[in-house]
Amino acid sequence: MDLPPEGYFTGQQLVLAKAIRDGNIGDIKRLAKETDLNSSGEHDMTLLFYALATSTHDNATPERLQIATELVKAGADPLQPRPNGGASPAEWMAKLDNGIWLKALLDGGLSPDARGKVDELPIIFQTSKARNSETLKVLVAHGANLEARDILGQTVVMDAFRYSSFDNVKYLLNNGANPNPINKKGVSLVEMVSKEIKSSKEGGEYNDECLTIKKMMIERGVKWPRS
Repeated sequence: MDLPPEGYFTGQQLVLAKAIRDGNIGDIKRLAKETDLNSSGEHDMTLLFYALATSTHDNATPERLQIATELVKAGADPLQPRPNGGASPAEWMAKLDNGIWLKALLDGGLSPDARGKVDELPIIFQTSKARNSETLKVLVAHGANLEARDILGQTVVMDAFRYSSFDNVKYLLNNGANPNPINKKGVSLVEMVSKEIKSSKEGGEYNDECLTIKKMMIERGVKWPRS
């Protein structure tokens, strides 16, 4: 991606941004120690977002991803929200369809159990919005707590089901997530799945997915209520 650093940064930040553009790890490590890493430049761009944005497509190489890792190690905040409630780097990367950028942040020191600073939502919940399970797999591999809850008392398996992220639900169940959590309102995953089975078209893809999840829950000891 062609992002001229002069369009976003000035002063010492521009010097570091040019090193990021050029991929000079030695200069990046040295300059990061003497640069304000978290103040936004033009268009609300931070140096960490700039590093991530310039490591996409053909530039998504281990060497360029290491730049984001080094910035986090040096103090760049992966949980710093963008203005007006925008997602932080960590939250944004968790919603993507590839886990390499999120892994770069985790390798730099981001906790897999980190929560967003605006909504206090565990970043693992952002994976429900991805089109596959790649970012979820990265967080699980880094030891994320699968029983962390949101403000409603829902776990990520409940959130994934709510978003119809069925592959995530299956992956979470296969990796030890509680197969029947209950939220603060007393609603269980059994109730959520049962409701969708009853309200969806029998034989349809959505209904079949719900039945598969029901089967997996029962295999994990969940008692299913009689219809």
